[in-house]
Order: sequence, then C-alpha cells, then structure tokens
Amino acid sequence: MLSAALVGSSDGVGGATDSGSGALGGQSAGADAPCTARSEIIGVEDASRLGFSANDVVSAISGARSATLTWAKGDSTIVTVSAGAPLAARFVRFTRSAVQSTAGGDGPPDDPVDPRATGCPGGAPLLEIDVPLSFSTADGAFADSFPVTLRAVRRDAVAYIHVIHPSRIQGSYRIPEVDPAEVDDVRLVLFGTIRKSTIAGKLQGLAPGNPNGTGEGPGAHGRRLDVAEF
Repeated sequence: MLSAALVGSSDGVGGATDSGSGALGGQSAGADAPCTARSEIIGVEDASRLGFSANDVVSAISGARSATLTWAKGDSTIVTVSAGAPLAARFVRFTRSAVQSTAGGDGPPDDPVDPRATGCPGGAPLLEIDVPLSFSTADGAFADSFPVTLRAVRRDAVAYIHVIHPSRIQGSYRIPEVDPAEVDDVRLVLFGTIRKSTIAGKLQGLAPGNPNGTGEGPGAHGRRLDVAEF
C-alpha cells in the first residue's frame, strides 16, 4: 500500500477526496462522524486560503519526473510523469457531520487513500487542481495522458488517484492476471504523488468478484491485483 502520507498533511501531500461537495461516507477509526467535503471554485491564478494558487502548485511540480517502476512479476522499467497546465481549481475544506452516514463505497475498506475509509484526510483543507497528466514507461507498457485531480495542502507536493479502463490504455500493457472474459470489467487504479523533485506511486487492478456467482460470499466485492510500484 502507499504510505499513509498520501492522506495526511504532515508532508504537504493532500489526501483523496470526492470532487465537489457532499458526504464522503464511512468513518475513520475513532471518528465520531463521517466527513463532508465542501468546495469553492477559484481561478487557477487566484491565491487560495492556503496562501498559494493552482498555478503556484503546478509551477512547483511542473516538468517530467522519472523513477524506477517495478512490476509485480519482478521486472523493472523507468516511469515518467508530467503534470500539464491547470484547467480548474477548487479550495476544499472538511467538516464532520453530526449525523452518522450509512453510505457504503466501492473502494477497498482498508485503502489509505480512500476517503470513505479514512474520513477527513488529516482534517486539513486542501486545493484541488484539474490537470492533464502524462504517464509513460520506457518499456512501452504505458504511453498515456489523462485528466486527473491533484490535491495539495502545500505548494510543492501533490497526490492524485486515477482509474484507468483497460481498453483505453495507449501503451502495450495488458492485464495477464485475469480471465480474458473478465478484462473489460477490470479497472486499473493509479495512486501517485509528485513532490518538488520526486515521484512515487502504485498501480493496482480491481477485478470483479464472483463474476459467475450470485454476488454474495467472500469474493463478491472483487479482488485487488498488485500491478506495479514506483
């Protein structure tokens, strides 16, 4: 799993949140109530209440950054990540509701970057920034660009999550761990951080559970597949 730093604010990396307002559902351990995110749209050049703008953040983490990516099967390659110019920005703050939520959630219950598992991500307000993200590997497995939402609580570090449909992968990567008949139902989830000089992240597959069954039982909610880490 990625470090819990993805959801905390001690190192300035914002946690994952649902975009916009609304109850995130679920509770963190020891929390008295679920977390609600409220967002305020701001201009990409406007200073947020954190003291910096979306442009400030993207400028600080702009440019291609590379790291060693290790596939679950043991091979490795070089991954390169680059964030493009900001398209939109939101200032997000978190409050706890007095009414306990019974909302479920599709994310893994123990995932440290799933807001439905962690409640308020550190409780700290953050800036959400929509950008295009380039994600490629030297072995050609990925040569992709997709829209992501960066989350930051300081100007030189961000976190993001992106769900990738296998049929939309521009590189050569194919999912070998599942029955070919199930591939269209699998999703790849990219968790990542970009700091001033480094990147880190993880790729996981989310495969359907009990695809030929009743939708009940231990495999009903699907299974996670480790794909790669960098």
